Amino acid sequence: MLGINGQYRVNDAVKIYGGWSQAYRPVVFKDIIPTSVYERIDKNLKDAYGYNAEIGIDGHWQSLHLNVTVFDLLYRNRLGTLLLTNSDGSNYVYRTNIGDSRSTGVEALIETQILRTEKFLLSGFTSTAFNNARYLNGRVSAGTENRSVTGNQVESAPRWTSRNGLTARYASASVTLQYSYVDATFSDALNTVVPSANGAVGPVPAYSLWDLNGTWKISHSLTIRGSVNNLLNQQYFTKRPTFYPGPGVWSSDGRSAVLTVGLTI
Repeated sequence: MLGINGQYRVNDAVKIYGGWSQAYRPVVFKDIIPTSVYERIDKNLKDAYGYNAEIGIDGHWQSLHLNVTVFDLLYRNRLGTLLLTNSDGSNYVYRTNIGDSRSTGVEALIETQILRTEKFLLSGFTSTAFNNARYLNGRVSAGTENRSVTGNQVESAPRWTSRNGLTARYASASVTLQYSYVDATFSDALNTVVPSANGAVGPVPAYSLWDLNGTWKISHSLTIRGSVNNLLNQQYFTKRPTFYPGPGVWSSDGRSAVLTVGLTI
């Protein structure tokens, strides 16, 4: 496979970079093994291939760090899942090559110091990505008819993903509050809007989470770390699995807390 990349440093603070590389994904053992009795595998699966290209700018100015990248990803013979119907009217999930897709978008990282004194530092960051992942072509079987997926949104590919946070440091202690947002997606190439009876396909709603992390270095040998994930105990799910103990929605973890004490001798 061929790949090329390079960068140009404009000055000490700014550089421009870019690259292009071929991509290849062969059919592997796990692709041909059903994960449950509700799933079937196409016996003629084809290897996937394509390319990935990007161009971006990275800059540092005093207390500000900025990185912006534009990307383009082509994916041929994409592997995916379809919801098909048996002769008795029951549904099953069919894993096969469902078409070619292209993902284009932009990623941005911004880090900055908001307030700084001799002992106190307040900083913030945002890492946000926009991804327009669409099928270029493809037709799939849906029950007794063939339906086009051209222009459909690629499954499990959110258009917006964002991580944002504030960090406060005082002496040897620091606290970080982070907000995360993930946009809505579909679980299948047909972009099924109404969930199936068994819950195997359908939309995956957008969700947002708050997390809190802290560290306190009491001495050279003693450090305390703590975190609370999903601070507001948000109910959400990220996918519609088809494997054991059966298809449907699996709720993600609720609020959880971890406290760690580190001792260096």
